[in-house]
Amino acid sequence: MVLVAVDGGKTKTTCIVFDEDGELLSTASAGPSGVMLASDLVRRNVWSSIIDALSKVDLTVDSVEVFSIGLADIDTRKDLERAWVIVKNLPIPSKADVVVEHDAVTAYYAVTYGDPGVAVIAGTGSIAFGMNSRGERARAGGWGWVFGDEGSGYWIAREALQAAAKACDGRGVETKLLDAFMKRFRLVEPIDLMEIVYRVMGGDSTRIAELAVLVDEVAEAGDEVAIDILDRGGAELASACYAVASKLDMVEEPIVVGAVGSVFKSRILRDSFYSRLERKLKRARFEKPLIGYQPVIGSAVICFRRLNLRDIRSKVEKLRRGLEELSR
Repeated sequence: MVLVAVDGGKTKTTCIVFDEDGELLSTASAGPSGVMLASDLVRRNVWSSIIDALSKVDLTVDSVEVFSIGLADIDTRKDLERAWVIVKNLPIPSKADVVVEHDAVTAYYAVTYGDPGVAVIAGTGSIAFGMNSRGERARAGGWGWVFGDEGSGYWIAREALQAAAKACDGRGVETKLLDAFMKRFRLVEPIDLMEIVYRVMGGDSTRIAELAVLVDEVAEAGDEVAIDILDRGGAELASACYAVASKLDMVEEPIVVGAVGSVFKSRILRDSFYSRLERKLKRARFEKPLIGYQPVIGSAVICFRRLNLRDIRSKVEKLRRGLEELSR
């Protein structure tokens, strides 16, 4: 039995092909496929990742039993409708079972395997998503870069840029962040940061979010302003997680809590996040952050669950090992 899982993010699309035992058959990747992008681009990238992965093992779409597709930016009912229109326009055989979910939902399954709990996702943007034992769902955050996404890569970079600007003006605390940005872009004057952010980067949230790595480096070197930004970022993400647990009446329950995304590479932010939640969710089991290929595992879990297979955990662990070996 052939299964296909897709993780369509804001920066790239990952597809894995595997069987009902969790044996990894192949993988492939393509460009971004967040639903906010042009529908033709999303359709092209999702389909390209699927066809490339299947062709590597001489399979066709007719061989596939279940397609589980997670896409970024499915926030409103209209977003979900748009996502289904995109997927229905793919040449997938009608006999196949097709599932489309927000990538926060697939991340949740990657963390919990479907057990009651909460997953917090923080990459370019951020969101917390959870589900209780009754199957009720809730989310917090994920309002986008204009008025939300606290604790995300974009939020961290924006806070750091603001701190650097204020330090330059004499309106804020001195920080090494300003020197770090100038060195990174080989600038002569601090004002040239505007050229980089607004013209070179075009104000693009994904490109700006990449600066979060630099903020972490400055924080690890001891800069108090950078440390404070990451500490607050962890606090914001913990707050979103707790809000979801509270909405679902799981604060006192033995739930699973985990994190997904590149932001959790930061030791400072990670410690801030987990330490706050450990004090508030005393019965929770905390999982290590999932970074890299891991979110696509959630789409795979959905495949297994659609088939009502037993011993899903061992199948997923086998799939993880296959992906780890491939990434070495």
